[in-house]
Amino acid sequence: MKASRRRFLRLIAAGSAAAVTGPAAAVAKPGRPAKKPAEAKPEVKGPAPPAALAEEIRRQKATLEQGLKALRDYPLPPGSEPGFTFVPLKARRKGRPS
Repeated sequence: MKASRRRFLRLIAAGSAAAVTGPAAAVAKPGRPAKKPAEAKPEVKGPAPPAALAEEIRRQKATLEQGLKALRDYPLPPGSEPGFTFVPLKARRKGRPS
């Protein structure tokens, strides 16, 4: 089992090194200036949404912005307790019913 694990890790390391250095070596050629990418044109994907739907989306975005602003602007006293604390659960053992 150890030999196959070592072989696997060796393959992963070699593959990672090839993935990192392979494309970079092919793209970066000394003495050649890099080409500028063409400006992307906005693509139109189907017809525009109905006016009522667009207005509802705008209204929901505005409501979300108001709520986030209220949360961010809420004053907290220095040294106050955090709202929650992350406590990881222990992993369940395999083979036992939950």
